[in-house]
Amino acid sequence: MKKKLVAIALAGTILATSIVTPFTAQADEILTKIQQQETKISELDSKQSTATENLSAITAEVDAAEKRAETLLANRVKTQDEIVVLQEDIAELQVVIAQREEQLDEQARSVQVNGSNENYLNFIVASESFTDLVSRIDVVSKMVSANKELVEKQVADQKAVEDKKNKTEDNLNEINAMAMELEQLKGDLQVKRIEQESAVAALAAEKATAESDREMFLAQKEEADQRAAAEAASIAAAEAAAATVAAAVAQASSEESSSVDIASSAVASSESAPTASSAPAQTAVSTPVIESAPVVSAPVAAAPVVSAPVVAAPVVTAPALSAPTGDVVSIAAQYIGVPYVWGGKTPSGFDCSGFTSYVFRQAYGIEIGGYTVPQENSGTQIAVSAAQAGDLIFWGSRGATYHVAIYVGGGQYIHAPAPGQTVTYSSYNLSGASFAVRVAR
Repeated sequence: MKKKLVAIALAGTILATSIVTPFTAQADEILTKIQQQETKISELDSKQSTATENLSAITAEVDAAEKRAETLLANRVKTQDEIVVLQEDIAELQVVIAQREEQLDEQARSVQVNGSNENYLNFIVASESFTDLVSRIDVVSKMVSANKELVEKQVADQKAVEDKKNKTEDNLNEINAMAMELEQLKGDLQVKRIEQESAVAALAAEKATAESDREMFLAQKEEADQRAAAEAASIAAAEAAAATVAAAVAQASSEESSSVDIASSAVASSESAPTASSAPAQTAVSTPVIESAPVVSAPVAAAPVVSAPVVAAPVVTAPALSAPTGDVVSIAAQYIGVPYVWGGKTPSGFDCSGFTSYVFRQAYGIEIGGYTVPQENSGTQIAVSAAQAGDLIFWGSRGATYHVAIYVGGGQYIHAPAPGQTVTYSSYNLSGASFAVRVAR
């Protein structure tokens, strides 16, 4: 019986110890997960820093391109103004040249009808003296020289006009080529910036998830530590109870031994007395009743159910669009006066392709691309002469365009021209446009 009680006490202690061990192991496992998340967060911080630096570099590249574009387009506007002035100069020179041509033609007719060369000769021969002869020769020489200078001046003016016009057109072609390069650069930078911004956003979302997981594991570890502490207290209580049972068993055993010794002495004395007349009195030996030791049942703790938090995926909200009206021309007209900003795509500032992109998004709820080249492929290519109101007009060769506008009819278009200017109607240089596109809706 005593052994059984001791065994029960020891079994309770062992059982409590075996229950607390999994909680301790679980806490260690969670600590490992926390350390893994810390490492992951550190790596993501490094990647995020690199991505942010790359984005800053691209932003700086965009800023540099914008400054380059401002200078380039300002030069373009200046060159176009010079062409306008030149055309006025050409018109004036052409009037002078026409007058000279008329004068020269008159002189030529005079020579043919009157025989001016013979008249000149008669004029010289009719001189009355040598002095008069010299004077008349000088007069004739001056008349011939004047005619020659008139012709030479005519030729020189015509050549000067032609040279200046060719030089200005060459400069304009060079500027247009550079504008085309900038338009392509704008597209490349736009793609790079979107990709890098997406990378930064993805890393931020991944880092937020890792931090959320770390907080979850920290909470789980705290719970496991609390359970382990509670089970440790249970072990201590079980060990104390076992010690109490063991002490009680030891005391009962000691008392039982003492009672047996007393009974044995009494029996021995009774047998050794020969004069005893009566039967020896029975000595009642009372066996101590040992209370049953309390059975300590260690609480059976259910393994904690770990529910991973549901991490919502980042919601990407598309920009709100106005209800499509389908009236491109009237919508475009609403933004007359908006300043030109290279790379601008909002009513706070537009460039040529940003303006057309925004207007078509408002009108039809469609995307035609952020710069001229993708906009070339937004519909069917047609001749400029076949353009109708709402069609796109492009300047530059296909795949290398540098300007785009919205045709409004009557030989006019609406566009965002250049730095220092605003969205406006124009008809200038429509004949220089390369092709038109009817956007697919």
